[in-house]
Amino acid sequence: MQTDSALLSVRELVVRYRVNGSRRELLTAVNGVSFDIHAGSIFGLVGESGSGKTSLAHSIMQLTLPTSGEVQFHGKNLAHMKGSDLKKMRRNIQLAFQDPLASLSPRRSIQQSLIEPLDHFRIDAPEQRRARACRALETVGLEADVLLRFPHELSGGQRQRVALARALVTEPELIIADESVSSMDVSVQARIIELILNLRQQLGIAFLFIAHDLAVIQQLADHVGVMYLGKMIEIAPADRLFRQAAHPYTRALLEAVPVPDPAHGKPVALQGEVPSALTPPAGCVFHTRCPRVEDRCRVLDPLSNQINESGEKRTSHHVKCHLWNP
Repeated sequence: MQTDSALLSVRELVVRYRVNGSRRELLTAVNGVSFDIHAGSIFGLVGESGSGKTSLAHSIMQLTLPTSGEVQFHGKNLAHMKGSDLKKMRRNIQLAFQDPLASLSPRRSIQQSLIEPLDHFRIDAPEQRRARACRALETVGLEADVLLRFPHELSGGQRQRVALARALVTEPELIIADESVSSMDVSVQARIIELILNLRQQLGIAFLFIAHDLAVIQQLADHVGVMYLGKMIEIAPADRLFRQAAHPYTRALLEAVPVPDPAHGKPVALQGEVPSALTPPAGCVFHTRCPRVEDRCRVLDPLSNQINESGEKRTSHHVKCHLWNP
């Protein structure tokens, strides 16, 4: 993986939770994940529910402390940051939650919700903060009169724009968008995707965009990481992944994407259920659902393989699979 000039570098990150307060029984939500995000880029993170995407996002923000591994921002390990340094980092890495109605207080006006982070980080003089909130709303295509309204008075698309405005108001370098369009209809979803692309182009903001829908990721991402049961099983430039997916799980996700062409046939649903993270299978974590499983898949955890196309000396396409042949 390329590490030069990375804005955010995640290295061998592990996140475990105690189960029912037990010290012995642990659930591994993130298991040895590594990837980079560069300034002004969009990294798409995809996987089914329970794959560890949100736990990974929260550990990057240090909302959940990693069990081991490193998260580096501008080359500095976030785990070593305290006090003012950690506060500065959180100003520069903002999180847009999946459900804006749940993350916006119903008792606060939109103005209060947007000014709250400015108060917390002491950005601008108090009398200037309303103007900054107005600018953030304008950036996401909303009028200033929205400031006086409450979340329940807005549509789903408007609330998602407010959630992005709140993330933007501190002028961060990186926004983590956790399933930000998953609950929207297609037309609203398309407008939010266009907005995110415009924000990247106009402001140079990098995004970690988390989704379970590869069709959405394909419209947004420069690079894509595929997670399954806590592990990053494939990572590649977006055009390469959608053209030459190497892992059977990634291929299954791609085959499940609907295509608006009757000649293409119905999407193929992935069979089986994701195993419990409390009792993950030995060997390759995907072997219980893999249509091409071999004996070695059941006992040996695959290493990461680097894939080069003909004529290429180096690539950032990696896959963890026994079945890929160099």
